Amino acid sequence: MPNPSPERTLTYARDVTREDVRALDTFLYRQLERVSDQVGETGETAFAMRALISLVSNSAAFLDALVQVEQPEAWQQRMIVTEWQRLRGTAKDFNHCDGYDQDRWWNEIRHYDAAEEAAEQARIRRITDAVEDDTVSP
Repeated sequence: MPNPSPERTLTYARDVTREDVRALDTFLYRQLERVSDQVGETGETAFAMRALISLVSNSAAFLDALVQVEQPEAWQQRMIVTEWQRLRGTAKDFNHCDGYDQDRWWNEIRHYDAAEEAAEQARIRRITDAVEDDTVSP
């Protein structure tokens, strides 16, 4: 399984590639299958493992479809972030396995869009400045 270089950082939805999705999905599938094999094929725990594997697979397939959209709309970009974070959160507990490191390629995405993030930060600064001005005024 190819791993992007450790220096590569996923910052926005557009940074996520199909290769990133496939690598994360493959990693998760391998780890969940390993645990599933230990659980066995009967009982409630086995049912829960099959359900988790199905949910991870569906989430990865949805994310893969979103990443393929050439000009994703804002809602699609937000969904890329949501699905990436969902898979990332699931994978995080397996970081100790097979020599993987979460900082290598499934790091947290900051925001879905650079311009939207900048506008949000400016809005926060304006609110903060207004609050500070009110507290400083006599």
